Amino acid sequence: MDATSLGITLFTDDELDELHNASLAILAEPGMKIVSTALLEALEAHGALVDHAKQVARFPASLVEATIRSMQEDLARGRKPLILNGVVSSKCTGPIQAKFGGACVEYLDWERQEVRTPTRRDLVELVRLGQALPEVATVGNPVLYMFEDDGTPVDPRLQRVKTAAVIARYTTKAGPTEVWNARELDFLVEIGEIVRGSREAYLASPCFVTAKETISPLILTHEAAEVLLLLAQRGLPTTVIPMPLVGGSAPMSLAAAVALCNAEVLGVATAVRCACSDAWVAGGAISGVLDMSTGAASFSAPEAILLDLGIAELHERRYGFDFGIGTGYIDAKYPGTQSAMEKLAKFWASFCSGRVNYPVGLLNGGKCFSAEQALLDIEIAHWVHEFGKGVPVTGETLCLEEIQRQGIGGNHLAEERTLLNMRKVIWYPALMDRGLVARLDESRKRDMVERACARKREILAKAEYEIDRDRARAIDEVVRRAEQALTS
Repeated sequence: MDATSLGITLFTDDELDELHNASLAILAEPGMKIVSTALLEALEAHGALVDHAKQVARFPASLVEATIRSMQEDLARGRKPLILNGVVSSKCTGPIQAKFGGACVEYLDWERQEVRTPTRRDLVELVRLGQALPEVATVGNPVLYMFEDDGTPVDPRLQRVKTAAVIARYTTKAGPTEVWNARELDFLVEIGEIVRGSREAYLASPCFVTAKETISPLILTHEAAEVLLLLAQRGLPTTVIPMPLVGGSAPMSLAAAVALCNAEVLGVATAVRCACSDAWVAGGAISGVLDMSTGAASFSAPEAILLDLGIAELHERRYGFDFGIGTGYIDAKYPGTQSAMEKLAKFWASFCSGRVNYPVGLLNGGKCFSAEQALLDIEIAHWVHEFGKGVPVTGETLCLEEIQRQGIGGNHLAEERTLLNMRKVIWYPALMDRGLVARLDESRKRDMVERACARKREILAKAEYEIDRDRARAIDEVVRRAEQALTS
């Protein structure tokens, strides 16, 4: 048993065709509002009906189909697109590949029992923690660099560049971060090239750029369009991630939400490819449902998980494309019973769909990051992967000779196989309490969150990595030039 055999299939082939055709119909009428002269002109040149006054494009089905075919031809030629984003999971294989990201505006300080605005020190500690954890494959910006340690606000125009500089200094696993506008992109790329060692190495493994979002339903803002087109022109991964909200920005129907979200991804892909023919626009979704009892968006409702999986299945089976699902976002506000339940559900769905690059540490709909939750999430991911191994049946694993030798009432504790295989067959958690029965007060001292907090302190006490002096100086020089260019 593996992730493939556990795969979840939601649609028949005919249903996939219906969803695809519905997306084409949405793009034909009402179309999309695209706040970009360059993209609208490119679409018009390729046959789209454009109302420049309203900034609305209506897409002929033939144009969208041609875009899909051209991207499929790229795949057939061996092109492997990247989905760069810190809060979605995309297709991958192998062991756990956790991600630190999210650009959270809040940091949960468990030791002080407070949620607060993050500082540089918080960002540094989280980056160092991600660097030290073997399960973490990429480290982006788990929190925004909003304040210096003395409380001085960071100039918003420099936030992304200064964040990238911190990440570059304290990890070898630099991943996607925020990019808000064209002016800062070149500075982020320059820091990435310093980290990777060359432009070629950077283009092979980009960092410090990420996805942009549509405004559901059917709007691509000027800022998002500008960044997506510039990424495409630079030969960098270009990813668009709608956030459909069932009952709000999408109809109260999961099928309709799949079709609408898919229309946004296909519409943006078509627009960018019309303007930059060799661009690859990958898609992802962070789906939610509007909870009518509270008025809040829920990202961990079963319907939200189904919606993500449904859009991903449409892209994978109907088009042959990878697609990112919003594994990172949950509704719980702090580490505990609800967060564990929601993360287990989302990680299990992600694992079953063949996506093992789990975003960890995120709480409260992606607003808050917690180091303790990140460690709990990694524990949950290990549980899922161990379960996913299944039960291999071979002559060796059946152990008939041993069973016959021990006989009725036998005991296998002293067997050599037990000693040799105890860690191969059985997983031993780092945080869960499997100890013998104790008094309630003693058991509470072994609470998973408290153990995660203690483990965080132990890891940070030993974290040592810092980039070499020459590259550190080069990064500081990029930041200095960015300060002059971006704040003038």
